[in-house]
Amino acid sequence: MNQEKNKDALVCINGRFTPPEEAVVSVFDRGFLYGDSVYEVTLTYEKVPFLLETHLRRLDNSALGIGMNLEWSPTQIKDLIQRGLKHFENDRLYIRIMITRGAGEIGLDPGLSDGQNLYIIFKELTPQPQKYYDDGVSLITAGILRNPKKSVDPNVKSGNYLNNVLAISQAKEKGAYDAIMLNAEGNVTESTTANIWILENDCFITPPLEAGLLGGITRATLLEIAKKNNFQVKEENFTPKRVCGAQEVFITSSTREVMPVTQVDGQVIGNGKPGPRTRGLHDLYRQYIQEVIGQEKKKVPWNHD
Repeated sequence: MNQEKNKDALVCINGRFTPPEEAVVSVFDRGFLYGDSVYEVTLTYEKVPFLLETHLRRLDNSALGIGMNLEWSPTQIKDLIQRGLKHFENDRLYIRIMITRGAGEIGLDPGLSDGQNLYIIFKELTPQPQKYYDDGVSLITAGILRNPKKSVDPNVKSGNYLNNVLAISQAKEKGAYDAIMLNAEGNVTESTTANIWILENDCFITPPLEAGLLGGITRATLLEIAKKNNFQVKEENFTPKRVCGAQEVFITSSTREVMPVTQVDGQVIGNGKPGPRTRGLHDLYRQYIQEVIGQEKKKVPWNHD
């Protein structure tokens, strides 16, 4: 493929690289028809994919969670990502890896698939506006509940995201950045695409996996960073009322890192400004990023042509 550098996006389909406008997916693909797929999103710092092996392990776990044994190995996927990165000059990229159960005859039976399809989307990363970190963002509590674990387990990162789509739609209708999703017991799980944290009595608290949420990689990393730095931290159920009464609130994800929340359901959090403990944890997380990227650059020649 003769793909010029400095283009802002690229797609890999089953090992073949193509410009986005030429990327074609079969209408019989089960990912398209039923959301019968799993995916991961990571990003690059200094053109190095961040915690890629961790993301690929979770991709495999998600696939097992829907009864799908991946036909693509982590080594194959990493090699394709390395090839794809060579088409960009930009150091900050968004990478989305999707594997569907494949195409075949129309019908719910997974056995109708004729083989899995791998899609990797590369595009230049659009950074979150700095004002979100300077001023914080607002959330609402959605009326749409998170999937229960005995339905489609939220800890499986699958293509089934309609309840999240409906929840973010509610947030946008009310002028909010994102929406908090509750479980059937009325406890907080996460936002539509991020984990949520509160600071209460100087203790960082985030919902447990049992509440019904995706075990975010950034979430897991921050739990370790907090413990390593002797911060009080725990996984515990809490309600929207406790969120509104918290000292500080923030959400976390790979592309957001640590984003402060200063308003929930129209109620101001703390003094209405990003809290010092949130900022401090974000600083520690960014130090961790630099350490990891430095180690990765010594191991894998991501920047080599």
